[in-house]
Amino acid sequence: MKKLIPLLCLPFFIACQKESSTTTPPVTIDSATVTISNGYGTGKYKVGDTVHIFSVAYSTDQLFNTWSSSDASLLNGKDEWHTWFIMPARNVSFSGSIKNITPFTLTLEQIRGRDRNKSVYYYFPASHKGFVLLLHGSGGTAQHFVNSYEYQQLIKDLVNDNFGVIVTEAEEATTGIDSNGDGKLRWATTPYDSVTNVDYANIKIITDTFYNRGVTNRAKFRYSVGMSNGGNFSSYLSALFSYKAGISYCAPSGAPIAAISTTPLQFCMARFDNNENVGPTGNTNALTNSQTLTSRGICSKYYILEHSPLYPERFARKGDISLSKSALLFNELKTKGFLNNKNYFIGFSDALTTAYQANPTSFPELNSLTVFQKLTVIEQIDLAVADHQMYSDYNRATLKFLNTQCL
Repeated sequence: MKKLIPLLCLPFFIACQKESSTTTPPVTIDSATVTISNGYGTGKYKVGDTVHIFSVAYSTDQLFNTWSSSDASLLNGKDEWHTWFIMPARNVSFSGSIKNITPFTLTLEQIRGRDRNKSVYYYFPASHKGFVLLLHGSGGTAQHFVNSYEYQQLIKDLVNDNFGVIVTEAEEATTGIDSNGDGKLRWATTPYDSVTNVDYANIKIITDTFYNRGVTNRAKFRYSVGMSNGGNFSSYLSALFSYKAGISYCAPSGAPIAAISTTPLQFCMARFDNNENVGPTGNTNALTNSQTLTSRGICSKYYILEHSPLYPERFARKGDISLSKSALLFNELKTKGFLNNKNYFIGFSDALTTAYQANPTSFPELNSLTVFQKLTVIEQIDLAVADHQMYSDYNRATLKFLNTQCL
C-alpha cells in the first residue's frame, strides 16, 4: 500500500500543475464594427478612433430626423445629419431616419430700403414664433444665399421649426460698389448706428415694412444668422437691435462687440478654415470672444466643425450627381492620391482645382460633369476638409440656441 500512495497522488499533482500553467489571459478588443442603416459609415474601426456617420441624401421636401440606437448617447449630435463618436470596445449600430415636411416657397420682392430697392426673400409660417435675418458672406447676394444648398438646409430647418425667415443683401452687393474701399462687397459693421450706416438702416426699414403690413408684429422675437462677413454683421446687428440671439458662422466677430453686447451669441467655426480673415487665429479669437461674453454673464456657445472622411456617396448629397457617378468620382480622387488611407482629403480643394485645370482629360469623371456639378464636388470637399464654407452639420444646435440659448 505504501508504494501505491505516490502513484495515486500523481494525477492530482499533474492536474494542479496543468491548471496553474495555462491560465487564460484577459481578452482585449482592439477593434469593433459599426453598422449604419439609412446612412453611411459602416465598417470596422479601432477602439478610440473618431468615427463619422452620415445620413443618406434627402429631397427638398424632407429633413433629417434623428439617429436611433441604444448607443445614441455616444453621438456628438444625435439629431444632426452628420455626426461623430469615439469608437468604444464593442460593436455599435445606428439607424438614421428622414421626415417629410410641408413644402413652402420663399417670396421674392423688391422692398424700398433707405436709398434704393432691395431684393428680399421671405417666408412667415402662419403662427411663427419669431423671425430670423439670414446674412450672406463677402461677395454674396440674397439670390446666391437662397440658391445655395447648405443655406437651403438651414432655411428648411428654421421654417419647419416655426421661424419666419428674411433674406436680403448688403448695400454694396446691391450697388456693386465697394463704397469703403476695402476690396470686398459686403456688410459694413461700422459706423455702429442705424442712421448713418445704410446696412443697419435697411434692416430696420425692411423689418418695419413687415410690421406695418401685419405679416408679423413687434412682440415676436428677432434673431440673426450670418456666414463669414455676414457672421460678423450678425453679431453687431443682433446687439444693436437687442435681438433674442445671434449666430456667427466662420467669423470670430470682434473683441469690441464681445465686450459690450448683451445679446446671446453662438459661434460655429470650421477647424481648418483657410480664409485669410479667419484661420487658426480667427478660431481662437472666436473662442476668446465667446468666453468673454460668458464671463460677463451673457449666454454664448462655441462649436467647431471637424474634418471628416469622404465616402463614395458624398457627391450625391445634393441630388445633382447620381450615386454611381459619385462613387466613380470618389475612386478617381482615391486613385490619384488625393485621399489618405482613411479617405480624408489631403490638403485643400484648390490642389484638385489646380491639377484639374492643368490637365482636365486626366480626370475623366470630373471632366464629364457640368460646371455646376463640378462646383458641387469642390463644395463637398471643402465641407469634408472643414474649410471656410457655410455648413448644415450643426443646424440642430443652431435651432436649439435660437429656441433656448443656454437653458
